[in-house]
Amino acid sequence: MKDLVLRCLACNAGIVSSYPLETLKVSQQTNKDVKMMAGIQAPIIFSSFTNGLRFHIYSLFKRYSVIFAIILAGSVSGILEFPYQSTKLKLQVNTTLVPGGQSIIFFKELFGTFIHFSIFNFLTSQNSSDLQISLYGALSAVIGMTIVYPYDTIFVNYKINNIQPIQTLKQKKIWKGYFFNLLRTFVGYSVTMFLQSKIW
Repeated sequence: MKDLVLRCLACNAGIVSSYPLETLKVSQQTNKDVKMMAGIQAPIIFSSFTNGLRFHIYSLFKRYSVIFAIILAGSVSGILEFPYQSTKLKLQVNTTLVPGGQSIIFFKELFGTFIHFSIFNFLTSQNSSDLQISLYGALSAVIGMTIVYPYDTIFVNYKINNIQPIQTLKQKKIWKGYFFNLLRTFVGYSVTMFLQSKIW
């Protein structure tokens, strides 16, 4: 239980340090003026737990099977992240959202976790320093985020404008806000993974 709490706090530190970049991303995606810290209470309350639990599940089960640990962590995160993502987006844009979209978040988290943790596990070893763990964690998170980023734009367009995924893909605007999300991911996971290295 102590390790889980510490992992959640590590995730919180990453969230807070990078949150202004998150709102800049959403502002670009939605063409709305989003206040810099709008909706931060949602990730502080919910995402710190879901992300902390994701790391905790991976850490607990990787000794038996790395692949199983990654899939389980990604699946649990995919289920638990939906309420958080919806609440955060609603607070950011201050409007009623379209119901649904659970499957978008589930596959985003599952695939993103699989890529992130697989690359991270490949890059790190028992002799990796805290600085290396921080850098490898951030780089692997950026790669994972990049591959699943279209899911993010699809989710935002669906929840706010009721635009179906295929329409978003046809509009060829799936990379709006990507640069801010790249910076957010690198900064947030550099902090998170450095603190996580103190727990592993």
